[in-house]
Amino acid sequence: MLLNLLSFAAIVDVVIACVATVTTTAVCCPILSTTSLPKRNPTNPTVFHQCSILRRMSSTCPVDGIVFCDAAQETNPTTMQVEFFNAAGAVVRTVTGAPPSLVVNVYCVNGAWHVRTSPTATTTVPISTVSCAQTGSTGADRALIPGTAVN
Repeated sequence: MLLNLLSFAAIVDVVIACVATVTTTAVCCPILSTTSLPKRNPTNPTVFHQCSILRRMSSTCPVDGIVFCDAAQETNPTTMQVEFFNAAGAVVRTVTGAPPSLVVNVYCVNGAWHVRTSPTATTTVPISTVSCAQTGSTGADRALIPGTAVN
């Protein structure tokens, strides 16, 4: 009986020692930049203007990132818009909102940047370019001290 128990223990040790393990390494996306997610014109350039400021943020070997669309200074827009486009140039997601900023999360999936199909969706779609625009802009007038303007 003791011999059987020792033999069983020896087999279990060998089996445990031979269990293969698989390690996975995350496939990194390129850091978000003007080359990895370039800015392009909005689909409705007569309504939305590109004077707004597009910023992107991600970390090293990013698994996610953030796209910011900020209103241009002293333009007082009424609406902000971010459009994400796929490689074929089709709009896959549009985000609109009140100024001064829109902030949208993007995700790295198998080495390519994706965006959720809606704010509450869990499904994502690949993206290649982004537009950041604003509408309803009105400049801010300022007072001038007489005699300070240059001819």
